[in-house]
Amino acid sequence: MNEPAPAPTSMLTEPLLALEGVRKAFRQGGRDIEVLGGADLAIRPGEMVALVGPSGAGKSTLLHIAGLLERPDGGRVALCGENCAGLSGQQRALLRRRLLGFVYQYHHLLPEFSAQENAMLPQMLAGAGKAAAAARAAELLEGLGLHDRIRHRPAQLSGGEQQRVAIARAVANRPQVLLADEPTGNLDQATAERVFGQFLKLVKESGIGALVATHNPALAGRMDRVLEIAEGRLRERPAG
Repeated sequence: MNEPAPAPTSMLTEPLLALEGVRKAFRQGGRDIEVLGGADLAIRPGEMVALVGPSGAGKSTLLHIAGLLERPDGGRVALCGENCAGLSGQQRALLRRRLLGFVYQYHHLLPEFSAQENAMLPQMLAGAGKAAAAARAAELLEGLGLHDRIRHRPAQLSGGEQQRVAIARAVANRPQVLLADEPTGNLDQATAERVFGQFLKLVKESGIGALVATHNPALAGRMDRVLEIAEGRLRERPAG
């Protein structure tokens, strides 16, 4: 008798990020507006998942809940198997620092510091020594094609270069999960493609999981899966 085929590796791997039945509503004009009405997702190591949907559909709200920046009204959020529901504000902040990285549409680099120093700061805040932080920052920036720009300040860098520094900063502390909100939204198409290619390579090589909100269908199609948010719920649609 034939033995059953083994389950795919992705099914055997514990999700790095899991949302189950997440609900969120906001009070507006004297009534509750439901933004998320039972959202479910799971992100596994080395997986990059696109989050798409029209403006106002709840993409940023979902990212904020996944990143422990907002609490859901109901449902469950788990990071690396740990249920985050009962955590205090301080515990959530520590978990964010240890397990999460964030990339935004605007790079938010500190203008008085070089590219390398910007990528060093989160490491030093987490307790890393200056020499170790500098070496890690240089390694990341060189891997993102910025080997000759690491001592330049943000004003001396192009938009694409600045966003690559922001990506290096986001992964400097070796997070398990990377959350990105329109990370190439302010870049022209050619630059967006180049930055995203390096971003994707970094995710695959490091084994982190990434959830990326984007309006760019070409970039969404290059990710492993595409989740569309509509009427407060997530549904998967084919990538590519």
